[in-house]
Amino acid sequence: MNRGSGLRWLVATIGIVMTAAWARPAFSAEALRFPTTSFSIVTPGTGVAIGQARYRVESTRDGAVLRGENGYFDGQTDVEIAHIEVASGGQPKLTEFDHTFYNVDKSILRRAHLDVKSGAGTCVDNSAGQKSEQSEVLSVPEDTWAGASIVIPIRNFLRAGDRGVSRPLHVFSCAPGPKIFAISVNIDPGNAVWTSYGAEAMRVEVRPDFGLLNMIVAAFVPRLHAWFDPNDGMTFVGDEAARFYKGPPIMLVKKHGAEQDGTPRAK
Repeated sequence: MNRGSGLRWLVATIGIVMTAAWARPAFSAEALRFPTTSFSIVTPGTGVAIGQARYRVESTRDGAVLRGENGYFDGQTDVEIAHIEVASGGQPKLTEFDHTFYNVDKSILRRAHLDVKSGAGTCVDNSAGQKSEQSEVLSVPEDTWAGASIVIPIRNFLRAGDRGVSRPLHVFSCAPGPKIFAISVNIDPGNAVWTSYGAEAMRVEVRPDFGLLNMIVAAFVPRLHAWFDPNDGMTFVGDEAARFYKGPPIMLVKKHGAEQDGTPRAK
C-alpha cells in the first residue's frame, strides 16, 4: 500500500474492512437464523396496538425463505416473502421478493415484486379506487435487499462490531413504480434504552442516499429505524417505517423478555 497517498490508503482500508465483514464464516448460517418471532404492530407516538405480526426464516436447499404475516385488527393483512440464496463464499443475497397487501375482503390493495436474477420489478396499486400496475426491468446491484430482508445485512454489520458509522446498501421499493435506491445504514455509536421495547437496544437508521442532494431532500424522504438487542446476539426487536409508499407509519415491537415466538419465558 502506498502510504504517501491518503486517498489510496482510505480506499484500501475500506476494502479490507468490508471484505472481512462479509467473509465471516458464521455469517451465512447465523445471519439466516431467525426463529418464529411475534411482534405487536403499534401506531408511533401513541403506542396503540393496531395488529400483530409474525416473521420466520425457513431453511431451503440453497439458502432460506423469509416469511412475514401481518394482521391488522380492522381485517387488513400483509404477506411478505423473500427468497435468499447463499452465494459462493457464504454471502447471502436476495433472489426474489414479494410483499402483497390485502384489503379486508382479501382483494389486493398493493403489491411489490422483484425477481433479482431477471431484474423484473412490478408494482401494483389498487388504492383510492385506482388500478395501476407498473413493470420495469431494473439493473439490480449485488447488495440489493427489500422489505424485512434488509435485517440480514444490518445484523452482519452489527455483529462485525460496527458502531457510529454509515454503511452503503441498495433496496428495491415501489415509490410508486419499481425502483432501486442507494441507501445508507447509519448505526448509532452506542446502546440506549428503547422505551417501546423496555430494554437496551442498538438503533439503526436507514435512509436513501442522494449524494450531494441529501441536505436538500432529507426533510422530504421517509426513513426507517430498526432496533436490535445487543444483549441477545443482536436479535431484531422492532422497527418504525411507513407501511408502504406514502402509507401510514407503523412500528413493529417485540415484547422484551419473551421467547422468539412471543410467549413468556419460563421462570
